[in-house]
Amino acid sequence: MSFWTVALHVLAVAAAIPKPPGIPMVDIGDESKLAMRALPPYDTVYYFDQLIDHDDPSKGTFQQRYWHTSEYYQPVNAAPYYGYVTNSTINGVLAQRYHGSAIVLEHRFFGESNPYPNLNVDSLKLHTIAQAIEDDVYFAQNVVLPQDNGSELGPDKAPWVLIGGSYPGALSPRCVLDWVFIFWCRSSPSVHQLGYFKPRSDCHESDFWQYYEPIRENMPQNCSEDVKAVISHVDDVFFGSDSAAQAAVRSNFGLNFTSNEYVAGAYLWTWQDMQPNTGPFAAFYQFCDSLEVKDGVSASASGWGLDNAFAAWGNHFRTTYVDLAADCVESDDTDCLNAAHPPSPAAVRSIPLPNDNSASVEKRADYPVDDANRSWFWLVCNELGFSQDGTPIGQGGIVSRLNTVQLYMADCVSTFPEAFSVPPTPSADAVNKATAKSTDRQPIRLLNGFHASDLTSFLEYAGEWLAEFS
Repeated sequence: MSFWTVALHVLAVAAAIPKPPGIPMVDIGDESKLAMRALPPYDTVYYFDQLIDHDDPSKGTFQQRYWHTSEYYQPVNAAPYYGYVTNSTINGVLAQRYHGSAIVLEHRFFGESNPYPNLNVDSLKLHTIAQAIEDDVYFAQNVVLPQDNGSELGPDKAPWVLIGGSYPGALSPRCVLDWVFIFWCRSSPSVHQLGYFKPRSDCHESDFWQYYEPIRENMPQNCSEDVKAVISHVDDVFFGSDSAAQAAVRSNFGLNFTSNEYVAGAYLWTWQDMQPNTGPFAAFYQFCDSLEVKDGVSASASGWGLDNAFAAWGNHFRTTYVDLAADCVESDDTDCLNAAHPPSPAAVRSIPLPNDNSASVEKRADYPVDDANRSWFWLVCNELGFSQDGTPIGQGGIVSRLNTVQLYMADCVSTFPEAFSVPPTPSADAVNKATAKSTDRQPIRLLNGFHASDLTSFLEYAGEWLAEFS
């Protein structure tokens, strides 16, 4: 065995509906050690000639971007996402521990890796999970890595390890299932695909109300009780016919909503940006404190109750989001708005976002590339689903039942009018059938509800797997 490598799809995303699997930036630290070894900087970009259509190679190739470092490479017995090749991430830690090279491969139709120079519907027809998996395989079999002996490091000569969390984590087991002789082992992310799943964490749902359940179960109990009380009140009002009461709810959150649905969703998305070691100043905890700390006293596990929670939530939303959001929208800065977004029942629909999928999209001759929202939402509409709707009647939750599958899928019609005339039904069942299942050797677990936090458990298995390669 001469070497192994870590490959990770990079999926760069901004605000979208539903919440995409965002990937945080990492601090790459001091690069002087690379210069001392005459190695290229971490941010050196390489390009691979990838097949446009793996079912029809005659269509030619496109340039797929990737990053690579052989910093930790050692023969045995002898974006902005380039940071993922360093030991600031699980990729680099594994490469360092087992003397491998690290690779970050950009997903087709994201960033600068596009088969065609636009994101039109005709182009996006080749934007599928199956094609993305074939990209991994073709890359591993054909790339000449920019390092010593780079042409002799194919998967028949060295173990290739495929690792990922969130959506890339869902691609990893399917790659291994379909191409067991290409990828020797893979990560087993239990909390992948947007971070939150019921016990079968390898499944995809069009009706995905369970998205919020691990948040409800793991957030501070007093906060969850009060959030449920507010949401129950919102539903009672909006499923009723008292227009004055509905106007009062909308007014509480300080925005001029055009319909009741705009106030319907408790998009507690800031939870997805946290990890188990996240400190108390995270936006999610600040939101809970605004509901549960009164005159320096914290509420009991049952919370302060509806009246206080409803008023406090509205005040928190009005004072921390509305003014800043207006400034962000005026400057056309989606990242600014996304960073400022606190949990609220008046969520992203309340103010139109730049490139917001919920807004009607004007038809144009060409939709420009490097629009992560559009690329991600195409997968959602066609294969993944993930409609983060309200809980079923009788099961208390932190999301309003005014959020429905139909409401989310209607955004597919407005975003891709050339493809859909009615809300589509994504092929989630077909995706599930093609996904690897949990085994003792490669387990898929549901842990503490934090997004992709289980990836460190991969370290337990990697040494055992790599030792078996021959």
